[in-house]
Amino acid sequence: MKKYAIVSRLTFGILAVALLVGPVAAAEIGEAVLGMQEGTTVRLGSGIGQTSSAATSIVYDSTNQAVSAGTSSLDLAAIYGDELLLAAGFGENISAMKFAVYCSSSSTLALTSATETIRFYDLANAGAFIGGFSATLGALPKGSYSIYTMTGIDGVVTIVIPSGDILVTQQLSSVVGANRMGTVLSYANAPAVGTTNAGFYQSNTSAAAGWYLITGQTYTNLQYELETAQAAVPTESHTWGDLKAEFR
Repeated sequence: MKKYAIVSRLTFGILAVALLVGPVAAAEIGEAVLGMQEGTTVRLGSGIGQTSSAATSIVYDSTNQAVSAGTSSLDLAAIYGDELLLAAGFGENISAMKFAVYCSSSSTLALTSATETIRFYDLANAGAFIGGFSATLGALPKGSYSIYTMTGIDGVVTIVIPSGDILVTQQLSSVVGANRMGTVLSYANAPAVGTTNAGFYQSNTSAAAGWYLITGQTYTNLQYELETAQAAVPTESHTWGDLKAEFR
């Protein structure tokens, strides 16, 4: 559960273009969720990064919304995501986040392990890639989901929030056991912190990259929480004489 990797900026130029598709959603069928497995916390870094301080704040949180259904695909490299209109955090570093993973009840086997890659894009700047990270996830029963908490992100990679309109995506790889995976959805649009659009982002071998709604629903949003840390400021004290000397 402690493995991680920093995501390269060079890989995602083509995907960034697809992220600009407007939130005109196509229809999607929801799946019944059988239960929730207790969430796991994965600490990526050994401590707060050198560019951050202990002052953190939650800038987006939709985990307050009840889970209404799941969505999944036989494409284990499927991408899911959502637009996050942040309440704050501009210019700050991403320090922690929560996201959900769902093992479909239609999967042949339960999930044994997988790697989840999280990526961030700036929708206020033509979908430019901001940064990302990967972490190893553990077992998950068929029909169940878990909300994972990633902490210490800024201890291993600096991901600076450039604007208040970003898109976060999640993508599995190295999946062991399960053959159908996805995430969970809420038929609401009332995040505790921040706002979002009506649909969720999806891209897989049977669904073109774009925004989707569950059939018959006005809103279909994913479960995310994002926390940022303020940039560090010098803590060493100086006298007025020291400061004047630096400008001579």
